[in-house]
Amino acid sequence: MIFTINYSLYLVFTLFICCDGMATNQVWNQQTKLQKRPWVKSRLTRAVYLRKLIIGNSPASIIDHPYQVLLMINGKPKCGGSIIRSNFILTAAHCIHNVKVHQLQIRAGSTDRTLGGQIREIQEMYYPDDKFNIDTYDFDIAILKLVEHLVFNEAVASIELPTPGREIKEHDMAKATGWGMTDPLESTLPKILQVVKLPQISTSSCRKYYGNLISERMFCAGYEEGGKDTCLGDSGGPLVANNTLVGITSWGGDICAQAGKPGVFTKISFFREFIDDIINNKII
Repeated sequence: MIFTINYSLYLVFTLFICCDGMATNQVWNQQTKLQKRPWVKSRLTRAVYLRKLIIGNSPASIIDHPYQVLLMINGKPKCGGSIIRSNFILTAAHCIHNVKVHQLQIRAGSTDRTLGGQIREIQEMYYPDDKFNIDTYDFDIAILKLVEHLVFNEAVASIELPTPGREIKEHDMAKATGWGMTDPLESTLPKILQVVKLPQISTSSCRKYYGNLISERMFCAGYEEGGKDTCLGDSGGPLVANNTLVGITSWGGDICAQAGKPGVFTKISFFREFIDDIINNKII
């Protein structure tokens, strides 16, 4: 469904959230806004604006996206993630920033975010804490090591990683998946996984929209005219092209699916050495 922004409705919804924010806070444990870029919001913290999780979305089956997981904090849905090994999950650093390991769980192998599949506790979490910047979202990548391996089947499988240094192919289509709010006037979340197709935008082209906020570790995906996008709750989730995990949902403009403000993703090919060192037990 293509979503068109209505600014009068936006003002009403802002008042609605101010007066009835408790329900939303029960669903999403929101963090503070980005301090240095108040007009830019992460795909985790954008519930107080008029937006959906996947804009221009359609329902999806976990069978078609078996690498997708739901990341939970204290039992509540928080972010997405991707299976890269039977005991390793890739997500965004801002999803686990200031969170303790014992607070984390993942659910894999279920189209329905509320039941079924395999739930696993987290043993260790790794992210470049000496480089990750909560203000700029640079180095927005994290790896979770599971206490118990996942059992692979048709609904649970790993996703291929890009080769080191692989460049983003301009305009190549990619798929983003996730769960989250699909109606700006409701605080409930959809139970079923959603998917949206987005054209990739290279790092250099992405700077056309965000200037020097885009580092070499970032790229964009979306349409010049807007209408389709990732959003609230998608943070940490996968962007997949040609059966390869090319990006991690990270941040974007203050209104999802806004024209001239495509979603911004962490470029996984930049971090292959970091990922390989962890999953190959070189860093423990």
